[in-house]
Amino acid sequence: MVLNQQDSDMIFDDSTSKVFNEVVITTIPEARNDDLPHSLDVTRGGAVESSSYGDNNIDGFLQRHGIGVRSIERVFVPTKVAQENSLGTTISAEYDEDEHQKGFSRSYKIVFESDIYVERLCDELKKSNVIEDASPNFLSKICKTPNDSLYVNQWGPKIIDSEEAWDIETGHDDVVIAILDSGVDLNHKDLKSKLLPGYDFVNGSQYGWDNDYGLYTAIGDYRTRDNNPSDENGHGTHCAGVAAAVSNNQTGITGMCWGGKILPVRVMYKIKFTRYKDFYNGIGSSTDIAQGIKYAADQNADVISMSLGGSQFPPPAQQKAVKYAYDKGVCLIAANGNNGTSQASYPAAFDQTLAVGAVDHNKNRANFSQYGSSFGKFVMAPGVDIVSTYLNNQYVKMSGTSMATPHVAGLAALIISVAKRNKKTPSVEDVYSIIRDTATKQPGQTETFYGQGLVNAKAALEAAKKKFGS
Repeated sequence: MVLNQQDSDMIFDDSTSKVFNEVVITTIPEARNDDLPHSLDVTRGGAVESSSYGDNNIDGFLQRHGIGVRSIERVFVPTKVAQENSLGTTISAEYDEDEHQKGFSRSYKIVFESDIYVERLCDELKKSNVIEDASPNFLSKICKTPNDSLYVNQWGPKIIDSEEAWDIETGHDDVVIAILDSGVDLNHKDLKSKLLPGYDFVNGSQYGWDNDYGLYTAIGDYRTRDNNPSDENGHGTHCAGVAAAVSNNQTGITGMCWGGKILPVRVMYKIKFTRYKDFYNGIGSSTDIAQGIKYAADQNADVISMSLGGSQFPPPAQQKAVKYAYDKGVCLIAANGNNGTSQASYPAAFDQTLAVGAVDHNKNRANFSQYGSSFGKFVMAPGVDIVSTYLNNQYVKMSGTSMATPHVAGLAALIISVAKRNKKTPSVEDVYSIIRDTATKQPGQTETFYGQGLVNAKAALEAAKKKFGS
């Protein structure tokens, strides 16, 4: 069996893209290795590396097939360490029993010295009696359709009746929205007073991330994790503004949720496509995204906004993290994607997320917005020519399901705020149900293309007020 990658003419396919030299495994409990290093250990100038797992069933398999290992490291940060905000120090395996049972302490990323056929390798690894699961480290992309218009016109909040909704609730001081994206401009005048510290989980490597067979080139900060989630792309800053910009201050734009805090979690980095002049995008691995989700949940975020996706297969690491956050009571709002088809896209297609498609000014589905049963009971929100915050104190228009998603994330935060004011703790399904049940469709708009319909902020907050009492 040949496991080394030989085909240099592979087409860059967003739906199945992966890191060509990385595999993510979860071992059985008996094969857990707490002595392996963690990629967040920066005391030695970056990722601390181990080239041996420490179990003959795994190491022996790799050696028999002549596969050189560059590093093996644990994927997830223990909850205790994350809550103590000590990510910049040596990370020990201080997982609690629940994290052991759910597999967080047994998830490892293996980075190989050369490109391999990861699917074939995963199939072989799954045959081992010490491995529960093995998968590629899938890549996700930022869900945006570039638009260079700078004309300031916030039509989005108006067509979902946000002005009437703000008469009911503008946002509780204690609500937290995590923006899982390319980071946030930490000095933007319309955001900085609402920002929590956050973290940068991007952990790219010269062995497969920064040059996908010459089709793209990585730019900027993409190799070192640290406590600086600053945005180099602009996408995360834009999404943060839509969800929760500083509002009613005679400056810039109005966010959906005026109160509360923004937790910036950087999981995507900037790339330039070499075949197209001045075409940039953002990309990130499923393991970095998974770590970001778990971190946001451990930081007590109420809502996680994820304007990213692309894999048509469910990445196991993300699946663990999404379920973990959901079980902790965190609302996960995710973009359907922008290829205009019914193809699934994760994390939006996970059962525990609320998926979001995009409409235009006329409340019609944007032609790029993905749709269909893969996304369950998804909803629609404004996603064309959306003006919001951008790098260097700028404001620009962008289009995409990326822009629709933070509208819904901000609305979820408003619903939670109503509950908090009444000293209630809503379940995730409480929030999802309110958003879905109050959404509406125009005549002729089918569930296939519009899900439950366009969200309505006023109706949602009225329902929240009735449910939670006020």
